[in-house]
Amino acid sequence: MTRPRALLLVALLALAGGATARAEITLALPAPDVAALVPLAEPALDKPPVPLPAVPLPPAPVATPELPPAPLVGNLGERPVAPLAPPRFLACNPVGSLLGVASELIECGRARYQRGELEEARQALDRAVQLATDRGEIREARYWLGETLLRLGKPNEVERLMLQVNQDDPRGELGLYAAHELGWVSLELGRPERALTYFDNLLKVGAPPVLIPYARHGRGLALYGLKRYPEARDTWAGLLNQSAPRAVAWEGTFWLGDTLGRLGDYAGAVQRLQTFVSGGPQVLIDSGLLRLGWWYRAAGQPLEAVKTYRGMLSAYPRAREAAWARLGLVQALLDLDDYPGAREEAKALEQINGAAPLVVPARLLMSRWATEKSRATEAREIDDELLARTLDPVTRSYVLLLSAEASRLGGQGGDARDRFELVRGAPGSPALGAYAALRLAQMDFDSREFAQARDGARKVQADPAASAEIRAAALVLGGEAAYWARDYAQAAALYNTFLSSYPTHPQAPMVSLALGWAELRGGKAAAARQRWTRFAQQAQTDPRAPEALVLAADLAGRAGDFAGAQSLLDQVVDRYPNSEHAELATLNRAILAVRGGRAADALPELGRLVQRGAVSPYVGRARAARGAALLATGKAAEAERDFQAALGLGETGLAHLGLGSASFARQQWDGAARHFADARDSGGGSVSAAAGYGLAAVLFDQRKIAEFKQLATPLVAGPVDPGTTPRLLQGLAAVATEEKRWPDARAPTLRLADQFPKYEGTQAALSGLARAAGQSEEWALSRDMYAKLGERFPGSTTSPGTRLDYAEALLRTGAAAEARRALEASPPEAGPPAQVPRALALMAEAQEATGNRAAALDTYSRQVAVAATPKEKALGLIGQGRLLLADGKWDEARGKLEQALDVADGTVASEAAYRLGEGFRATGKTQEAADMYMTAAYLTGDSPWTRRALLGAGQAFSALKQNDSAVIVYRKLLAMSDVEPDLADAARKGLRALGAS
Repeated sequence: MTRPRALLLVALLALAGGATARAEITLALPAPDVAALVPLAEPALDKPPVPLPAVPLPPAPVATPELPPAPLVGNLGERPVAPLAPPRFLACNPVGSLLGVASELIECGRARYQRGELEEARQALDRAVQLATDRGEIREARYWLGETLLRLGKPNEVERLMLQVNQDDPRGELGLYAAHELGWVSLELGRPERALTYFDNLLKVGAPPVLIPYARHGRGLALYGLKRYPEARDTWAGLLNQSAPRAVAWEGTFWLGDTLGRLGDYAGAVQRLQTFVSGGPQVLIDSGLLRLGWWYRAAGQPLEAVKTYRGMLSAYPRAREAAWARLGLVQALLDLDDYPGAREEAKALEQINGAAPLVVPARLLMSRWATEKSRATEAREIDDELLARTLDPVTRSYVLLLSAEASRLGGQGGDARDRFELVRGAPGSPALGAYAALRLAQMDFDSREFAQARDGARKVQADPAASAEIRAAALVLGGEAAYWARDYAQAAALYNTFLSSYPTHPQAPMVSLALGWAELRGGKAAAARQRWTRFAQQAQTDPRAPEALVLAADLAGRAGDFAGAQSLLDQVVDRYPNSEHAELATLNRAILAVRGGRAADALPELGRLVQRGAVSPYVGRARAARGAALLATGKAAEAERDFQAALGLGETGLAHLGLGSASFARQQWDGAARHFADARDSGGGSVSAAAGYGLAAVLFDQRKIAEFKQLATPLVAGPVDPGTTPRLLQGLAAVATEEKRWPDARAPTLRLADQFPKYEGTQAALSGLARAAGQSEEWALSRDMYAKLGERFPGSTTSPGTRLDYAEALLRTGAAAEARRALEASPPEAGPPAQVPRALALMAEAQEATGNRAAALDTYSRQVAVAATPKEKALGLIGQGRLLLADGKWDEARGKLEQALDVADGTVASEAAYRLGEGFRATGKTQEAADMYMTAAYLTGDSPWTRRALLGAGQAFSALKQNDSAVIVYRKLLAMSDVEPDLADAARKGLRALGAS
């Protein structure tokens, strides 16, 4: 190149300004995802009150006495005695009476016994006992004397005589009969345990057959007397199942009936006793009627009991158990709610001699009945009458308690509180005090004194005198009071204690639901959801189960567990289609389908809900949801109608957002912006955030970049919204990349990678920035983005194009070995043909950088051979020339570099010219070097080769003493942007050497 041409190039460089091309943004931001923002309809539910468990009034301190056992009596005339022959003629004669012959006296005594002349028989037999000397005669006289005395009502003397007979000959006939009588006499004397021994022994040793049924019957009576009722029942049941004498069978029926009643078999008792009394007047008939009435009432037939008692009192007004019949009448009439009748019977009871122990219990029964029935007038009457009596302190406290309870139930809170306070403070009645304390706490709760009620209930619950029913009620009351006092932790603790202590209590289901509410209000939504779900699974037939499922589904939706919410809602719709919660479940199930990308599936159900119109309280949400579904299926015009309807039904923010998105879909930007602004201002939370994003997206898609950045930047700096923040970050990254503001592009892209790796645009943002940075030779940024891409999306950097881009970024940032490994993972020729030259070029550079110059030279040769474009060929030739030049093979290097200069342009040609300049300069051809340097500088406006060539040209001009030209190119170099520090230092040093600055 001639000197004038070099000067011309210098002048051109002085006038030329650097210009860079600006890439076009291809990204388009979508409209806000309205479908993902349709909120589940919230159930209009709050914790229902848990009714206080029923707490029975404490038992009366003067309890209603237990019906006493029937008197252990039987039909004496029907009981067998030892065999007795008919009396002989003149059984009583002077031989016995005058001469004292014992055998004759015995004969006379037996004859008189048979004729019923008992006193005369006693005298003869008593004398025979005294005069007899023969053991047999003595034994016989004693036995018959005992039988006579038994009929004369002298059981104590009978026991002594029969015991002597039995001991004298226990296995003889008279001894066995004596043992039999001993058993019966023991019963009459009230010694059932001794009677049982006699009867058991008699049955073991082999009693005469005629005695066996009587002995078994006697054994049953002994067991009855000992209150061993199950054994007594079995004894009589076995006896009556066999053939037994009529008297035994008849009496056994009575005793079996009463025993069954005492064992709780009231129906069986009634049946047996009905059979017994149907036989008419007999021994124990009055007792039979009394017990029939008693067990009638126990069997739930108070009317029959009344009839039976009145029949008994009519037929046997002086029966010794008449007082018990009157007491039974009081009970049965109260069962029939016949208070006047019960009052009359109570008065009659007081008139019976010896009935005093039953009078107060009867009155207490009446007071309790009036209290439980909320019969304030009757309760006041009977309570005043009782309090006028002389009562022991505990009984008086009990009456006060009944009176207080009646006042409470009658709405007389002041009187009730005063009396409950008296009972609570009364000594000697802790159980009554616990009941009173519970009612006082309940009254505090009813007065909305929740904290006071909570504390009172906790004290009751800890009271050892409180019954299980009272403690259970106190736990519920305390939980309810704590809940409404907003002490949710305490409420949950009390509810939990109730459920663990009384898991089968009838109130347990409602308490379990209440516990869920306490956990929810206390910030434990997950625990509340789990509890409600478990309740619904374990109590599927409970009427509250669908409510629990709806509540659990609502919490699942709030937690983002849409699959769990869907499952719970399906259960509501499938199991309880007719429940009041089914419509809400259907709507929310459809909303979940819309949010889950199944908008088309949701449209039929939403259509049915919308058709219900004003009938449904959820129609506004249904219209909004259907609008979102239509929008998601590409039916923007139809969606607009639903959003307009939803707007009029109160779904303001969501409806405006939907209308804006519908306008956005049709690129009606002004309408979209207007509705988005309305949604932002009227909505809240995610709707407001989506509307702000929508406004930014409108600006971005119109390429109003400055306005977009102004709006989007504060949005991404604010609270994170997973639906909008990543899209705005992607838009900001795209703008910064397009404007080559690399730090501003790097920050949002890395934030996408770190905070939103699952966002669908994150991979594209990373790869786009990595590629753009590489194209602009921002190699460090490109390398970092490719590294992050491989980290977040494994395998994404192995595609041929990406792999080469990443390898080049590694190579340009000094990681030649790593680049070489990446390139060697797949042979260069194995990739797409269009990429083979580039792959070979990069491989050659990596080999060169890692010291394998021979392999690099060979690879450059292969690249030249397969090059498809002049640029690719030039790059290979430059690589060859560079290596040959470094090896001192200038002539070969010059040929390669000149070929490259001939076929290349732009930066590649600039490098070739620069390399030639370096070669000429190294061989001492300074003018040729200056020309090549200027050629390199001329070929590109601003590149590393331009800057290096300018420095080389300045140095060559200085060496050629062309100082003006040297100053021009030095100053041109220093005026460029992004000049490498070493080049700038060298240029300044050159200027100083020339005396310029």
